Amino acid sequence: MKSIKKKLTLLRRKILFFWLWPLAFNLYKNKPINEKLVLFAFSKNYTEMPDNMVGIYNFLKERGFDCRIMQSPQNAVKRILFDFSFQKYYAQCKCVFITDNFDPLYAHQPKKGTKVIQLWHACGAFKKWGYSTLDLPWGGSREDMLRFPMHNTYTDVFVSSETVIPCYAEAFRCAERRVKAFGTPRTDIYFNKEFVAAQRDELLKIFPEIGSRKIILYAPTFRGNSPEQAYNENPIDYEKLKASLGNEYALVLKLHPFTAKRFGMTDEEKEKYGDFVFDGSKCLKIETALCAADILIADYSSLIFEYALLNKPMLFYAFDLEQYEHDRSFYFDYKSFVPGKIVINSEEIIKAIQDGDFRCDRIPAFREKFMGACDGECVRRIAEYAVM
Repeated sequence: MKSIKKKLTLLRRKILFFWLWPLAFNLYKNKPINEKLVLFAFSKNYTEMPDNMVGIYNFLKERGFDCRIMQSPQNAVKRILFDFSFQKYYAQCKCVFITDNFDPLYAHQPKKGTKVIQLWHACGAFKKWGYSTLDLPWGGSREDMLRFPMHNTYTDVFVSSETVIPCYAEAFRCAERRVKAFGTPRTDIYFNKEFVAAQRDELLKIFPEIGSRKIILYAPTFRGNSPEQAYNENPIDYEKLKASLGNEYALVLKLHPFTAKRFGMTDEEKEKYGDFVFDGSKCLKIETALCAADILIADYSSLIFEYALLNKPMLFYAFDLEQYEHDRSFYFDYKSFVPGKIVINSEEIIKAIQDGDFRCDRIPAFREKFMGACDGECVRRIAEYAVM
């Protein structure tokens, strides 16, 4: 039964990718390009417009551009109809922005005069993705990734620094000349001092019980070999952290969106540690969490690049480093790359915090190397380039 279902899924994908999507595009490709039409395309996996698009969308809309939000529906039948509609607009638009994979873009090349811009949803280059993972457990099979081309239509890819250009070129199998260090749009907010200063109060509106305590933000990435198989693994000992740090600190959780709905604190944990541990995974915006935090505990999450802009301490809870490196791998050597102290258990977390041992001296060079193109003007720079 599984074999039949897999074959039918493959057949459906072939029909869409090699026949229906190109056919729909060709019906409209002879129409002139609408110089004011800009598409913002993203998949059904998003609950709202990706944050890397929002600033550009607002910037262009305020200047009279016809900005169309093109989100793929959850319903399979509606999704087929959407795909036809997308191809119609794709054939006539000035520019289309994406921040992740978007299959309907890859079935054929864009028309001359149309820009396809990949903003990507992460800063820097940390764990591998795209074609960099062909022979790793993570992601799709080599056969599928080669059968159905992806990332093959980008005219431009915008990244956070010159250093990461080769990483993106490898992941997308594109020429390095297409990858440009124009910065990451969503980082503009971190250069707004008033916004940054106000975010602790915003967090306290959600969790007033924190009071005057300092905030430790724990923001791990997910585990698992695909978004569909994502799970959260959290061996932090809340009891030990509360006993040692609870008077001075509060721990705020911010799980990855792939796991936030299904994982988190149990009812028993809430009962025992609810005055020390606060789960903001579903209710707290990541920019608020980062700006409000006094210390970030990360693992392999690309949030560290944005947090480096704030020049605040980080710990790297890499309890499963060997396994994660085997499954996913990194673009840079983890131990020499991360801008902070590596810890592997709750005792080491407690000691590092109590001793103030964060190795913050690594942050300035890290920030310059991986976030050098982020200066508070990324939205303007990218938007103006896109429509010029």
